[in-house]
Amino acid sequence: MPGSIVWLASYPKSGNTWLRAMLTHLLAEPGEDFSVNALAGTPEGGDRHALDDACAISSAEMKPAELLPYRALLHRQMADEKAAPFFVKTHDQYACGADGTALFPADASRAAIYLVRNPLDVVLSFAHHSQHPVDTMIARMADPGTMLNLWPDRISDFLPVHLGHWSDHVAGWTQQRAIPLCLLRYEDMIADPAAALARVAATAGIAASPGQIAAAVAASSFERLREHEAAEGFSEKPPNMPNFFRAGRAGDWRAALTGDQVARITADHRDRMAALDYLPASMT
Repeated sequence: MPGSIVWLASYPKSGNTWLRAMLTHLLAEPGEDFSVNALAGTPEGGDRHALDDACAISSAEMKPAELLPYRALLHRQMADEKAAPFFVKTHDQYACGADGTALFPADASRAAIYLVRNPLDVVLSFAHHSQHPVDTMIARMADPGTMLNLWPDRISDFLPVHLGHWSDHVAGWTQQRAIPLCLLRYEDMIADPAAALARVAATAGIAASPGQIAAAVAASSFERLREHEAAEGFSEKPPNMPNFFRAGRAGDWRAALTGDQVARITADHRDRMAALDYLPASMT
């Protein structure tokens, strides 16, 4: 019997929030108000206080690797308490501990939606999100040790997230066989959002008509989401970031990256980019 959790997994800036907005509209009751601050895909699995309460530990005193079995326990508890499909957003790599314990237990999982985006565009969006130079983000995306929510001088309310090397992140989720997987390219979601949402709904076991799918897509356009962000703010936006929802385009890297930057990213991630049809034509 599969678990209730449907993981919405991705490297940051790959379309996860947009998909969550579409799912929120799709799952809403008729006439229900929409808030950009109440999206489907709870971040509960990354909440430090939820973990400490569930496992009776002080996670702030532990290293990220030591937290893996406790986080797996929390995921199982979440699956037991929630009806399927229960969407959970994560940016963590798919990982197993030294004893084989999976961070994302198969018995807690109904399916995984893995969103992937061309790293040439990810680096631009990630640089905007973090307010760091593009060259800094190129280096971070190639670093196996890259983490989120981990600082030397303070403790975050959210647990450390192991991003690591972009290619390793992609490989970890797409090559695991424990959880049924729906691989969704951001570029395909832009080209045909209704088809993408229909695939996600089918994977999650949601019965949705073409009309319901179309309505959810229309209500989740980037223009609509920017309007919601302007009206109510967005709690997931970093405080130093001008706006979270930008253009929602593919291919901006062609005008924004230098030839050297394109070459560095391609050298770092050639195999995964080739497998996903992301290699620039000049480098195939």
